[in-house]
Amino acid sequence: MFKLSTLVLLTVPAMAAPAAAAPASSGETAPSNVVARYNFDGGATDGKISDLSGKGSHLTVRGANNGTVTINTEGAGRYAAFPAACAAGATCGRAILEAPDTPDMNPGTRNFRWAASVRVTAAQMKGKANIMQKGLAGSGSVWKLQLTGKTGRAQCAMTGKGSTEAFTATSARPIADGAWHKIVCERTPTSLSVSVDGIAGSKTTIPSTLSVENNMPLRIGGPNFGESSDMYHGQLDDVYIQLG
Repeated sequence: MFKLSTLVLLTVPAMAAPAAAAPASSGETAPSNVVARYNFDGGATDGKISDLSGKGSHLTVRGANNGTVTINTEGAGRYAAFPAACAAGATCGRAILEAPDTPDMNPGTRNFRWAASVRVTAAQMKGKANIMQKGLAGSGSVWKLQLTGKTGRAQCAMTGKGSTEAFTATSARPIADGAWHKIVCERTPTSLSVSVDGIAGSKTTIPSTLSVENNMPLRIGGPNFGESSDMYHGQLDDVYIQLG
């Protein structure tokens, strides 16, 4: 059994925001109507990572088997690095970042966008990898950003309240190549789409009545600590969630 615990990150002194953004964000700023944003440049204090949107949805590091998330420096910015993938049958550390349930992260039927910059290699892919999500498949509504397959195509997914039908949009090309890539998922009244570095992937038609509302926390890096959970083993930067 995994023991869920709150861990303290690598201690990093608080700093003022640097002139340049973290490596993946290329100096970009998040759009308006952002309800949560994390760029990791301020490091972590007592196992907490600040929400830069001003909404107060700070992240807490959660770990199993002594797993943790480290905050690393590259150039003028910082990013989060998740535990390495395990060999088959081995017991290895796991970690996720978690923010509590808030109304702003329950879009219902409204326009909604969620995005992150990721860096991952093919060797770090062990099947699906959940980058960020709110809700769990099979237990109510969910919105999610994940990577699929050994080559890591980006995929946005949604399942509405009262339904088991999952809708997905998949990137035009794989991204598990060791370079930074910006992934954006977007829900409009009748569509779900994905883009990577500004290149559009597939767009899926969804019902205008599809509503995502649940009381689950936001989780980044994996859904939970189950034996077969789809953990993310790469690096992450400039996460944001936009409502409306």
